[in-house]
Amino acid sequence: MNVKELPPEIRAEIDPELAKPTRVHPIARSQYANLWIKREDELSSGISGGKLRKYASLIPYLKRQQIDTVGMIGGPNSNNLVGLAQLLRENGISPLAFLREAADPQLRGNALLLALLLAPHETETISRRSWDNVEGLARQRLQNLEKQGSRAHLLLEGCYGFPALLGTLTLPEDILRNERDCQQTFPRIYIDCGTGLSAIGLILGLERLLGSDSRNREVVVTLIAETESGFLEKLAEMRACLEKAYPITHDSRVNIRFLQPNLSPKFGSISKALFDECRTIARETGLIMDPTYSVKHFAAAAADHNKDGQSAAPSLFVFNGSALGICGFQDKLANSVNLLESD
Repeated sequence: MNVKELPPEIRAEIDPELAKPTRVHPIARSQYANLWIKREDELSSGISGGKLRKYASLIPYLKRQQIDTVGMIGGPNSNNLVGLAQLLRENGISPLAFLREAADPQLRGNALLLALLLAPHETETISRRSWDNVEGLARQRLQNLEKQGSRAHLLLEGCYGFPALLGTLTLPEDILRNERDCQQTFPRIYIDCGTGLSAIGLILGLERLLGSDSRNREVVVTLIAETESGFLEKLAEMRACLEKAYPITHDSRVNIRFLQPNLSPKFGSISKALFDECRTIARETGLIMDPTYSVKHFAAAAADHNKDGQSAAPSLFVFNGSALGICGFQDKLANSVNLLESD
């Protein structure tokens, strides 16, 4: 099987040291027959999963623009802010975080990591009542810095935007490499959706790399923090940006389907069942998954894969999370384990 690669003009925008290959493997349990895992969690020990692919094109973009200060938006437990702060520091760019007011004032999990990475003057807390206007407040602050001679740039939540999209196109490219290496084809790929950029990159990348063969692929998106209509609107926006920047001649589309989480479906919500599932997944598969995204995604995807004979064909689950994501939930996970062991 020949593996199609991204064109050189796109590849030139991406730091290959950040967008590295990751492996795939099947789950060795009969209840997960023909369900394979794409180990994006192994891209970095300190940055959550496939977010590193976004940064692989975003960081070079910021450096080309000679940006010295980056405003970033998110909640106090954001995986994106923790990962981005590390790479901005590494590249000599000053981070300025606009943080949503925390519901829990205790420093734990990602909130603690952010406190380690950012000095007090590098964070600005936005009250919950003002959060809808966070972008306007952030832009005003950065404009003031620019008046003082800084070159500033504002990133939206999840680094959503075209500069980060290009790095996400390396995910479908790497999946096609996996298929060649293991002599396996995955007609169905499961991926989760926060802001949606990684899922959009997977879809657009498959379309560009496979051409007319992309119609034989199905991408199933678990909507963790987005709506179906919102995702499709973003997909159309990014498709238009990509085709304008790098024109293509074909108009083939992958098949897209959506799932809702079957455990704690409201974004940010948690429950005892969710932590019990964390424990079950770890003991059955060896995968340590964060409850906010990955456990919800895995539970929904595994149930979908096993219904109506779909497990007869191999499916690929993109594990975009990280064990770092459990840090803020250690007490709840401990309770889940202790209650089980005491039964």
